Amino acid sequence: MNHATAKDPTDSRPRPVARRSFLVRFLTVLIGGIVMLFPFVAAWGVLVDPLRRRRDASSPLGTAPDGAPFVRIGPLEMLPADGVPRQFAITADIVDAWTRAPAQRIGSVFLSRGTSADEPQIMAFTAACPHLGCAVDYDAAASEYKCPCHASAFAQDGKRLLGPSLRGLDPLPVKLVDNDGQQEIWVAFERFRPGIAERIPIV
Repeated sequence: MNHATAKDPTDSRPRPVARRSFLVRFLTVLIGGIVMLFPFVAAWGVLVDPLRRRRDASSPLGTAPDGAPFVRIGPLEMLPADGVPRQFAITADIVDAWTRAPAQRIGSVFLSRGTSADEPQIMAFTAACPHLGCAVDYDAAASEYKCPCHASAFAQDGKRLLGPSLRGLDPLPVKLVDNDGQQEIWVAFERFRPGIAERIPIV
């Protein structure tokens, strides 16, 4: 005859079945949390990637005091020391959200180099008229910049001579960088708001 053993009501020790049930629930919650975390991590990577790309595409020379990135123009020898302004295209890698287009033309500048035998003196101006943004030309015969759109004129040093423009040409910072014994011209290129007297960069 079988005799059943009575359960001691004072025995509070956990039973194996209860422990296994708790462990299963804990692992289920843990794995579910990890699985749910993946979409958030992926989304964060997608959002941060354009910012990382923009940092990677920044100028190796850093920026000017107002934040404009320096862009390489070329060797100093390509700019004659005769004081005559010459126009140069500005190219840079364009980073827009998740796309990157290398060596795209983003504007142009006028550079002139002084005739001093000492440290080369270089002036740089944007080629955009401060009136409404038309591209200015340099008239060597008149020794002045002229806007073909609305007849604004500017002196060789960028000062406004006549016309509807409310300010002179916009100057740009210039650096001379030694690269294995060869000096290179770098310009902090940026655009400015047209049609106003203040010189305010376009962000």
